[in-house]
Amino acid sequence: MKKLAKISIQKIGLFFEAFVAFLFFYATIAMYGAVIPTGELKQNGDLYIYVQSNGIHTDVCLPAITKEFNWLDFVPKEDFLNNQSFDFITIGWGDKGFFLDTPTWAELKVSTALNAAFLPSTTAMHVKYSREPLVSETRKKVFLDQKDYLKMVKYIRNSFKTKRNLVELISGRGYSVDDNFYEANETYHLFRTCNRWTNRVLKEANIKTGVFALFPNGIISHLK
Repeated sequence: MKKLAKISIQKIGLFFEAFVAFLFFYATIAMYGAVIPTGELKQNGDLYIYVQSNGIHTDVCLPAITKEFNWLDFVPKEDFLNNQSFDFITIGWGDKGFFLDTPTWAELKVSTALNAAFLPSTTAMHVKYSREPLVSETRKKVFLDQKDYLKMVKYIRNSFKTKRNLVELISGRGYSVDDNFYEANETYHLFRTCNRWTNRVLKEANIKTGVFALFPNGIISHLK
């Protein structure tokens, strides 16, 4: 019995050491990935977008209609019957369960957070049409040229799951009357977070950001 107890304690110790080592590895990746920059921050360009953060999650906000692309042809305005404006479209990617089950932070469950963090899971796109937003400490205006904008649009479009070339609405699950969720491609996990998606969107357009940003600061801090 004592021998079994000793073996169990050793296994627990090894697990704890491995867990601490993983946390150190993850923190190192997150820290250096956030501070090492890639891309450039233009002072002007053919087009501009906004990048915004709520402190935990990041989104990109693009003109709804340009000569390069019309988002209303891709994410139809008929899905947003209560909207008053379709000037800009805000798009974010993330864990489907987290998105749908957590309309406010007060409703966050431990099980939802753990599933999103540690289990590869299905994803969704969060979309909202609105008027042009205002620049703030947590929302930055970024310029880019036409070529880079088209690369960005392609990456975002490919993030949506489509059927017969149509996006797949998750009906009745928006947070309010003017936003919606759509089925998305790729799985969510610790190394592919919602902020990593935004990070990859910006990298596609050669916009300055962290080389491997997993958290908002690795994105927003480079846009100031």
